[in-house]
Amino acid sequence: MNIEVVRGDSSYRAPWQAIAAAAVLVVLGVVVAAQPALEEGPVVCPFRAATGLPCPTCGLLRATYHVLHGHLGRAFATNPLDALFLVVIIPVTLIVWVANAARGFALRVTLSSVERRWAWTAVAALVAANWLYVISARP
Repeated sequence: MNIEVVRGDSSYRAPWQAIAAAAVLVVLGVVVAAQPALEEGPVVCPFRAATGLPCPTCGLLRATYHVLHGHLGRAFATNPLDALFLVVIIPVTLIVWVANAARGFALRVTLSSVERRWAWTAVAALVAANWLYVISARP
């Protein structure tokens, strides 16, 4: 694996779809943060409605609510992978994207084909472990 900090340039710009998705997520975050309390609501997940089991991302809205209200322990208890995504991955991605947009720096990560397979295997294992946790933690 090779990780380089390089000068930001146009080849690292975010596509308009990513910017639109980020804007939608910000609006949803504001809506969730404005809620006085987020209790168990109606089942809107097609997977859960069909099977009765939570999907790997079940609890994302509740985890977001807890993160935005400063309850990190509750967020990680609700769905650890979603909480990690909200607390670490999104902010780091935004920082790198803003730095690149300002022509400051960008990160270039180069993986060999073997490293790419190991990375995807690790991601799949994390999602599976998280899903087992979500299934076992439900009431």
